[in-house]
Amino acid sequence: MNGTTGPLGNRSRHAAFFCYHSVAADGPEYLSIAPEQFERQLGQLQRSGWTTGAEAELERLGGGERPDRPVAFLTFDDGYVDNHDVVLPLLQQYGARAIVFVIPPLVDDGLPLRWPGTEAHCDRFPQVMRSMRWRAVEALAEAGCTIGSHTLTHPRLAGVGDEQLRDELLEARQRISARLGSCTTLAYPYGNWDGRVLAAARDAGYRWAFTVPRDGQLATDPLAIPRIAVDHRDDERRFALKLRPLARRAALSPRRATLLRPLFAAQRAVRR
Repeated sequence: MNGTTGPLGNRSRHAAFFCYHSVAADGPEYLSIAPEQFERQLGQLQRSGWTTGAEAELERLGGGERPDRPVAFLTFDDGYVDNHDVVLPLLQQYGARAIVFVIPPLVDDGLPLRWPGTEAHCDRFPQVMRSMRWRAVEALAEAGCTIGSHTLTHPRLAGVGDEQLRDELLEARQRISARLGSCTTLAYPYGNWDGRVLAAARDAGYRWAFTVPRDGQLATDPLAIPRIAVDHRDDERRFALKLRPLARRAALSPRRATLLRPLFAAQRAVRR
């Protein structure tokens, strides 16, 4: 894999990669932010001179181009129904785009987003924890958003056998391509991946894939682009911090706890 100096490493002033899930007035912590919070972030990006990107911008960055304005990639995992009902109108209001990762079998019938770790959320927030249907996914694509794969069943890919790994990646891409014409992007469920998973993603035909490092990620690759999570704690100051290359470098370092502590301590001091 490559080093971290390029924009795909999520450490430069040229591009930032963020991971969202749900945007709902009442949803699970860490998986959901309020609509007004997301709208403030869109306004903050606009005022700060950022634009937003989708697949075309990925291609340009991957080809070595440097954008005239920094690009924020707003990616959404799982395909929540509010990604269409709430996120899309806000994106259109601000002239923004996103990359949305869906799970085709759940999109077929708008099923609950239920897998190990979300059972309690599905029981408590049944209206939030549901997948979009295909008409909603198609509306996002028509508005300029990129639709990517989040596999068939949301497993931890590093722990499944070779045959299931191939099916999870290839069939999901094929099913999205059959509806929308193409699918070249992937988000690894739980951010879980390793070298075997990356190779399988390449074999399945993906050009771009995204991680969510829990313990840092020094190296990057078009099939292992690290993202920074955005959640309910990200008020204007905290989100502004995540726009800074220095903070993203710290967040993606194996020493993240040590490096981030003084940054957020300084932020709390400013609030006082």
